[in-house]
Amino acid sequence: MDIMIDIETFGLSPKGVIASIGAVSFGGGESPILDSFYTNLRTDNQGRMITPSTIEWWLQQSKEAQEALLEQPKVSIDSALKSLASFVRKADRIWANGVSFDLAILRDAYEQCGQSVPWRYGQEMCMRSIRVLGKGLGVDYSSYKNKSDIVQHNALADATLQAKYVIEVFKKAKSGILDRGS
Repeated sequence: MDIMIDIETFGLSPKGVIASIGAVSFGGGESPILDSFYTNLRTDNQGRMITPSTIEWWLQQSKEAQEALLEQPKVSIDSALKSLASFVRKADRIWANGVSFDLAILRDAYEQCGQSVPWRYGQEMCMRSIRVLGKGLGVDYSSYKNKSDIVQHNALADATLQAKYVIEVFKKAKSGILDRGS
């Protein structure tokens, strides 16, 4: 089983404040979305960094994206990380649209909270590589994203879109291989 994780933050460094976490499970690149996880975090007591330019960026995002961050209940970072760990525990692969951002921030947060990171580095898969492959196969991520009606910068909506894109690229790659074999 694969898991796609997306986070929304108020900072750009690995120590950035985490505002929300969204994740979906999907099966090996061809199955539909199997399950989902979403939580908003309390941001007042994380002991993490806020980047002023990120707050300015958030003020330019859609009202729907901003309102999603305000939804209750909000949980502590410790509780959110424990819940995410439970959600990802059976995963074969952990995907993110940039393992050096989402997963790096989460890894730092797990360490800060004294919790074990619930995946091994060898499980980390970067969707950026899939985006390059997809573009070569005629499935450009920017076009794919713009055709969707999701609220961009909502962690669950982004994770869902990203997982569906991975599934689409895998299908396209598989069909191309099968076409050549005929």
